Amino acid sequence: MKTDSLFYRLFQTDPALVLELAGLAVPEPGRYRFGSHEVKQTSFRMDGVMEPPPDQPDAPMVFVEVQFQPDDGFYLRFLSELLLYLRQYQPLRPWHAVVLYPHAMLERLNLLNRPFLALPNLHRIVLTELPLLASPNPKLWLIALILAEETEIAPIVNRVQAHRQQHPSEGIDWVELLETVLVYKLPHFTREEIQDMFGFNDIELKQTRFYQQAVGEGRVEGRVEGRVEGRVEGEATLLLHLLRLRFGAVPGEVEARVMAANTETLLRWSERLLTATALDAVFTE
Repeated sequence: MKTDSLFYRLFQTDPALVLELAGLAVPEPGRYRFGSHEVKQTSFRMDGVMEPPPDQPDAPMVFVEVQFQPDDGFYLRFLSELLLYLRQYQPLRPWHAVVLYPHAMLERLNLLNRPFLALPNLHRIVLTELPLLASPNPKLWLIALILAEETEIAPIVNRVQAHRQQHPSEGIDWVELLETVLVYKLPHFTREEIQDMFGFNDIELKQTRFYQQAVGEGRVEGRVEGRVEGRVEGEATLLLHLLRLRFGAVPGEVEARVMAANTETLLRWSERLLTATALDAVFTE
């Protein structure tokens, strides 16, 4: 899964996080919906569209882009897509655009895009410059976890675990959220290692969506158990899971190709998935 997909999944659980990161004050932020919108007769989809409650006509729409790769043409592409969206849907309300970078060095500025950066409703946020761990909002700690180096992971997870135990009635599936992040941060760790590191138990892990989906596909031994004899099959299962999350249904011939691939090939395809914009691009040699 691309890193932006991790953010989008987190924002789906709590769209108000985007508003907090961007410093946007709106009425009833918890009523926003986060999703994706197709733009007809074009080849793109706006993945991060936050819609305010329909009974609040003055509340802004918010368009979110998570940019974890340097891209000289990013702003021209993003703003072009945004303008096409506004032209097609013509929402009768204000709008804001929020761009999230992990580090300032990834932003590419040039003569073409600089004039647009002065737009008052374009918010460029560098996540590592925010005091995420100092926030009282524990979901911002999960964003810090996504950005963390491997040596920094355990203290953040332990902090979230402590919060979860102190606030059991919040109605938030912290194990699900933690597992979603950890399965991508630590793809080569076995289940036993994750349990030892973070204090998860069998029951907690088996209740997560990822585990249940893997069981449903009949291949949980390869990914969750992490046994040596099932590791290649587990890596294939994980890649298929990521492909479905990113692109939707996977054709049968693609699934068969993935399941027949060796570890080196699976790794190469997984790396391509980080930047691929279409399913075919993952497998193009």
